[in-house]
Amino acid sequence: MAWVSIPGSNGIWEYENAATASDTYSDANGTTTAGVRTFTPTGGNAQYTYVRVRKAGETVERGELNKNFYDNKNANGVP
Repeated sequence: MAWVSIPGSNGIWEYENAATASDTYSDANGTTTAGVRTFTPTGGNAQYTYVRVRKAGETVERGELNKNFYDNKNANGVP
């Protein structure tokens, strides 16, 4: 288990890269691998979610963050 900085978050957020489906909502759709839940709704685009998130330097978990958002920031060169 390791807490890893989320690319595109300017070092603000970290996710736990060994999180599994048992670390998220029991009724969450999709599959969880390496701390990221993946779900593709019928006729839609893949949705990626970091399932265990905290602010860097803190121990309190804050819930989940949308990985698609941070991936898009990176792809567009937004810090």
